[in-house]
Amino acid sequence: MTTPQWTTITTDFTKTDKPYGGGAFRIRGNDVMTLKIAGPELRHHIVGLDKGYDVAQAVPDEPWMDNVDERLNRKSVSVLRGSLGGALVRNFQQQAQDAAWWYSKDWNTLYVATDWMDYKLPEPKNGMSPHIAKLWRSGDGGKTWTQLKWPEERNINGLFFLDPQRGYAIGWGPHVWRTADGGQSWHEIEPPPMAIDSHEPRKIFGAADLGPDGVLRIAYYVPTLGKIRSSSVVYRLRWDATQFEQDAVLPDQVVVQLGSSDEPLATTYSIYALSQLGAPRNWDDPSDNGHRTGVISTWTNDAPPKVEQLHTFDQRYKLDGLSVGRNGVLLVYATDVSRQGAPHDNTFYSRDFGRSWSDIDDGIGQGGWFDRQTNTQYALYAYTLKKRQF
Repeated sequence: MTTPQWTTITTDFTKTDKPYGGGAFRIRGNDVMTLKIAGPELRHHIVGLDKGYDVAQAVPDEPWMDNVDERLNRKSVSVLRGSLGGALVRNFQQQAQDAAWWYSKDWNTLYVATDWMDYKLPEPKNGMSPHIAKLWRSGDGGKTWTQLKWPEERNINGLFFLDPQRGYAIGWGPHVWRTADGGQSWHEIEPPPMAIDSHEPRKIFGAADLGPDGVLRIAYYVPTLGKIRSSSVVYRLRWDATQFEQDAVLPDQVVVQLGSSDEPLATTYSIYALSQLGAPRNWDDPSDNGHRTGVISTWTNDAPPKVEQLHTFDQRYKLDGLSVGRNGVLLVYATDVSRQGAPHDNTFYSRDFGRSWSDIDDGIGQGGWFDRQTNTQYALYAYTLKKRQF
């Protein structure tokens, strides 16, 4: 089979929106939607030019533009919609430095969780700076939005929905909440064993994924859990269940991402785990840079699961992400940390469910997205949007 080749879609993608950036964009036909986190637009004027270029300097138009804390405080989360080659319309914007979102297949229902903190306040001794979380919902494709009732101290870093009414929110703790009425009310699910660490109140899961059958899976590392030693455990939660149950164990691994296949009419599907071999990074050890050899493993939703390690990647690659497509297509995104100069983005791909792999050096990009329904990969280089099919 030939290597997939890029084709250019447009050379002015999101060019009309300032500041620069494509955000977490999505493409559907000619339609574009993106969740964009960006700082405020900064403006400068030149002073001292009459005295020569060597003394001239750029001065911010307003004093706050020269203050890093003010710039961070003024970051915002936006949702924009439009068309390829056309202008994007911003129909949602909130002051925040981080966000999570979910959208329905028809793009009519959207949820956005925002997180903001005040960088001008001194950091407390325990390092637990206050954060303000908010949750929003749109039922008309983003034209109008409703702020849902949500305690501002409950961070949300993941949203996983079965449909516009039923879904999960995952946040620090880690905590899991479930809604069955479109976010009007939420019920907290008891976390699985050893998921919570009293010394780390803002701990997060290593990975989470919602299967095509509505089963939520979460992964996290445990030094010891009964007979389990130094492993990542994966727990599953069925929609009609009230508690998690153990799904799989990955010995001597730290899971960084989960993904599941979604084949039409299939009752059995595969779960994939992208992991790093060994223990988590020791932040107290200056010599530990966190780089680990990466692997990908798989099992099916049958019980009991049988985990198979599919592939071990060369240790010079830092694994950045995983996409699971249809008909056996898998993509793993990596960075070659052994290169001199600027790091390059690499895409490893498999067309046979992870049995064999090829890789492509993609240079330096500014973002991308994989459409799992069509096995199409999109990449952004400055304002040039490209795509290729697997």
